[in-house]
Amino acid sequence: MKTFLLPVLASALMAGVPLAFGETAAAPAASPAPAAPAEKTPSADSLLNQAFSVAIDVQQTLAAVQDKESGDKAVKKLQGIQKDIQRLMDFREKLSEAEKEKMDALSEKMEERMDRLSERCEKEGKRLLEARYYGSAALKDILENSDEFSELVEPDEDAPAPGETRDGE
Repeated sequence: MKTFLLPVLASALMAGVPLAFGETAAAPAASPAPAAPAEKTPSADSLLNQAFSVAIDVQQTLAAVQDKESGDKAVKKLQGIQKDIQRLMDFREKLSEAEKEKMDALSEKMEERMDRLSERCEKEGKRLLEARYYGSAALKDILENSDEFSELVEPDEDAPAPGETRDGE
């Protein structure tokens, strides 16, 4: 079974594996802006709960897409979610080894919930693929070309592509 965001995010958070985010910001040439106060690193419990919240946001955002207009609106929300994922990954890097071990244990306990949520997200992704993203080129782009979301819209290898029959007709 393919997994998507939440297990990927939880695993990445646990293993410290960076996710690619399609945006690479170059270092500013001018003097940097004054640094904002550093955000406190959340606990393993909090970080995992935030990861669940992000995955739920993905599922709800995709479920809300019913036409081109709502598809275009969803893109901005998905871009914000990408930033949330990056923030969570940054926090993960700051966890102590004890907190990382705690996150591993918590993640194992929550695996079934993660899988169910991933399946719902994949179902919404497949629905949007079959609907050809309701004509939203921006939605198609973010879902097909981002590391965070592309697995949601990959057609099953055994299933025909949208608009085709199993015979290839």
